[in-house]
Amino acid sequence: MKVALVRPVLVAAMAAVLVSACSSATPHPATKASGGVVTYAELPQTPPNYILPLESGVYLDDNNAGQFSRIMYLPLYWFGNQGQPSLNRKLSIALPPVFSDHNTQVTVTLKHWMWSNGKPITARDVIFWMNLLSAVTDPNAPALGSSSAPGPGWGEFSPGGFPENVVSYRQTGTYTLVLHLNASYNPTWFLDNNLSQIYPLPTSAWDRLSLSGSVGNYDASAQSRILLPTSASQPCTDCYVSSHPGTATSGALGVAQFLNVQSQDLTTYASNPLWQVVDGPFHLTKFTTSGFVKMVPNRSYSGSPKPRISAFEELPFTSDSAEYAALNQGSLTIGYIPPQDLSQRAALEARHGYKYAPWYVFGVNVSPYNFTNPTVGPMFQQLYFRQAVQTLVNQAQYIKVFADGQGSIADGPVPTYPPNNPDVSPLERSGKVYPYSPSTAVHLLSAHGWTVHPGGISVCAKPGSAANQCGPGVKLNQPAAFNLLYDSGSTQLTNEMETLQSTLKAKAGISVTLSQGSFSEVIGKAFTNCSFSAPCAGWDVVDWGVSATWTYTGALPTGGVFFSPGAVNAGDYVSQQNNANIQATHTAPNQKAELAALYRYQDYVARQLPFLYLPNGPFQLTMYKSKLRGLLPQGVFTELYPQDYSFGS
Repeated sequence: MKVALVRPVLVAAMAAVLVSACSSATPHPATKASGGVVTYAELPQTPPNYILPLESGVYLDDNNAGQFSRIMYLPLYWFGNQGQPSLNRKLSIALPPVFSDHNTQVTVTLKHWMWSNGKPITARDVIFWMNLLSAVTDPNAPALGSSSAPGPGWGEFSPGGFPENVVSYRQTGTYTLVLHLNASYNPTWFLDNNLSQIYPLPTSAWDRLSLSGSVGNYDASAQSRILLPTSASQPCTDCYVSSHPGTATSGALGVAQFLNVQSQDLTTYASNPLWQVVDGPFHLTKFTTSGFVKMVPNRSYSGSPKPRISAFEELPFTSDSAEYAALNQGSLTIGYIPPQDLSQRAALEARHGYKYAPWYVFGVNVSPYNFTNPTVGPMFQQLYFRQAVQTLVNQAQYIKVFADGQGSIADGPVPTYPPNNPDVSPLERSGKVYPYSPSTAVHLLSAHGWTVHPGGISVCAKPGSAANQCGPGVKLNQPAAFNLLYDSGSTQLTNEMETLQSTLKAKAGISVTLSQGSFSEVIGKAFTNCSFSAPCAGWDVVDWGVSATWTYTGALPTGGVFFSPGAVNAGDYVSQQNNANIQATHTAPNQKAELAALYRYQDYVARQLPFLYLPNGPFQLTMYKSKLRGLLPQGVFTELYPQDYSFGS
C-alpha cells in the first residue's frame, strides 16, 4: 500500500490544503517589486548570529531560523499555513511524500525549483543535506569546533530519531529519492517531525572544503556504501547509507565544519559568495554584528507570490524600551508594544497609523530545571519539590497584571494555540493541574521533612528516602535555595521573575537568587551538554524569556526533542515511562492511536513537571503600519513571510 500523506489543517472543518502546481525547470525571469522597504523590529538582545540552516542547539532559535535563515533557505517541507501548524504544500520544495512497504519506505519527489545561481534544486541537494546531517549527528564523529566556533551540530537531533531511523537513502532520479526506514513509523509523525528537518543545500556551490578550493563531491568521499537490494534481482550499487553506527564520513564532516566556520564569521555574511546562493524569496545584502539585516528580492525565486517590496530590513534593539521609542517615533513598519506600554496603543494607532495584532505561536513557555546540578539537582529531582514551586506561580495574576490580560495558563507540554488544537488533552486544557495555592506548597514541603520558614529560608530537617523525608541526595539542613538566570531586556519578564522570587520566599521560605543575561547567554547555559555522568554546575534554572517560548519545530507536538537522552533535553530530565509514551506517538498505526498516545504523553508530563511552567502568552504584541498588506495571519512557528508584504493606500 502507498499513502501520500498530508496532515490536515487545524480548522473547524479540518479542510485539506490546496495542491500547488510544480514550477518550470528554467530560471524564473526577473520580477518587478512594487517598491517600499519594510522594517522589522527584532526582539531585545536577540539578533541573528548563524546563517547556515544546519544549526546546533545553541543556534536553533527563532531569531536564526524562522526570522532569518528560512527567508533565504527553504525546508523540503514547509510547515506553517495561514496561521495553522500544518503542511504548506504551496511553499514546500517537494510534493507530499509517499509511504509504502508498511510505512518503512518513503519516496520524495521534488518540484522543479531553482537556486539563485540558475541551477535546479535536485535530489542530489537533499542527499547533500542528509550526508552532512548524518555525519554531524554520528556519535562516533570526532569532536569538532572550538569555544569560538562551536559545532557543527543539529539542535533537533534525538538519538534513535532522525536521521538514525533512516537505514539508507538514495537518489532514484533527478528529482526523486527514496528513504528506507528501520521500522514502521506513524506517517504523520515522520512527515511532521522528521522530513520537516530536511533542507536541500546548494551542492553546486557549497560542496567544498575552502572558499578558494573547487566544488567537488567531498560530502560523499569516504562514504560507506553497501549493496542494498531494492528487489531480489536488482541490487542498489550506489546507495548513500546512514553512518549510524560506524565511522563518521570524513568528507561530509569536513564540508560541515567548513560551512560552520564560515557561518561563525558574521562580518562576512553580506560579502561571502556562499550565502548569495539561495532558494528563498530574499537574499542578504547587508549585515552587521549588532544584528542589522537587509535583504532584497531573489529574482529567481521559484515560489509564489514573488516579492513585491524592494527590501526587508531587521533592526536590533537592546531592550523593549528602546524598541518602544522607535515605535513611538513611527519609524518601524512592524514592531511590538511592550505589555507595560499597552495604555499607549490608541495613541500609536492615531499618531502613526499602526494596527494591533497579538502574535501567538505554536509553543509553550517553560523554564528548565537542571536536574544534574550537584548541589540543587537532588532537590529538583523530587516531584513534591517541583509541585511546591509550581503551586506558588500565580499564573492568573501574571497574565492580568503584567501582560494586560493577554495569555493563558500553562499546564503541559502541548501548545494550547491555535485554540481549536485537537492535540490538547482535556487535562491540559483545564488549566487546573497545579493551581496557585501557597498552603499546598507549605504542606508538600512539611510532609517531606522540611522545616518551613515563610519569609526566611526553609531547610531540610529529615534527610533520607522515606516518604516523609527530603529525598535521596538532599542533605541535612540544606536550604531551599537556587539560582535563576533569565533573559534581559523585557520588563514583563523582569516583573514576573521578581514577583516569583518574592512569592516563593514570603509564602514557603524558598530563596531564589535572580540574574540576567543576554538571550544567547541564557540559551548557552540551558543547552550545555549536561548529564548525570557529566553534571553541569553552572546553572540551576533558566528562563529564556516571555517572548522566547519553546516553539515546536515539528507540527506533531511530541516530546522527543525535549526529553530523549542525548537530545537537547535542557536539564536532562530522565523518565523511562515518559520515553515510552513518546515512542508510542512515533509508531501509532492510525490517527486514533496517535491521539491517545499524545494524550498519555502530555498528561504524564503535565503531572511530572520536568519544567517550571509560566503563562503562555503572545510571542509579541505586534504593531504594524496600517498600509502594510500580507502580514496577517502571523507565522505560527514564528516564521516570517516578507514575500507576501506590500504597501497599499
